[in-house]
Amino acid sequence: MSEFITAANIDFVIQKNREIRDEISAQAIKLQTNPAIMKVASAPQLALLILQSFGLVQMPIEDKFWSGAIFVKDGKVIPVINTALPRANQYFVAWHEIYHLIFDRVSFNHFIETDNTLEERKAECFSASMLLTGVDRYFTELFETDFVSKIFCCMSAFQAPYKAVLVSLYEYAIQSDNEKLGKRIKEVFDLQFDDLPERFRALGLDDSLVTPSYVINTSSLQEKIRRRKEANPELNYHKENEEFLTNIMREIALITRKSK
Repeated sequence: MSEFITAANIDFVIQKNREIRDEISAQAIKLQTNPAIMKVASAPQLALLILQSFGLVQMPIEDKFWSGAIFVKDGKVIPVINTALPRANQYFVAWHEIYHLIFDRVSFNHFIETDNTLEERKAECFSASMLLTGVDRYFTELFETDFVSKIFCCMSAFQAPYKAVLVSLYEYAIQSDNEKLGKRIKEVFDLQFDDLPERFRALGLDDSLVTPSYVINTSSLQEKIRRRKEANPELNYHKENEEFLTNIMREIALITRKSK
């Protein structure tokens, strides 16, 4: 689980991002310049497609602080996304987990849930690199309206969560010595919105981005099990694989209950 970012610690987060920026940018470019990958779908949907190849499990978990994880057990690696969160958060966490699956060589010790680790910060930075490149230019060219509404427009255009947009814009403010923008971002950073769908509709934006999908989907993992069963029908570990899927669902439920 990533650190909880607030106006009070955002400068520390930006400093950590600066230290890892070159490494993460190079990793993001590897994917962004691969036409076989990037032409398949837009960045948010592409993340889910990539995770499906790893046997993605999507399920609603009523814990707003539990966004997703990589389940690792007996040599099997399964990504899990919490679909009780808004779709914008799901897209962001999907790229977060892709970082762990492709680039992280440190964190696989069952669930990737250790707070405040460097790998978690790298995963967050990677998500921003995949979803929010160019958000600063888009923001500065938006029509004049109130500040928060401009942030909502950025969220809609880049399919990203509120705080992720603000972190990227704050990085831009620091790099460009825009103290006015940096101050304004801090003023609104910790705001909580209970009416985001209504606010999006009032701006003519698609409110599905800020509502949960509540998808329950284990088909990607079930398909991997089915293919292995068809390829090697004589082997007897297929029942074990099916039991493994059941155990994943049971263990996720136990862990999330403990976190409440």
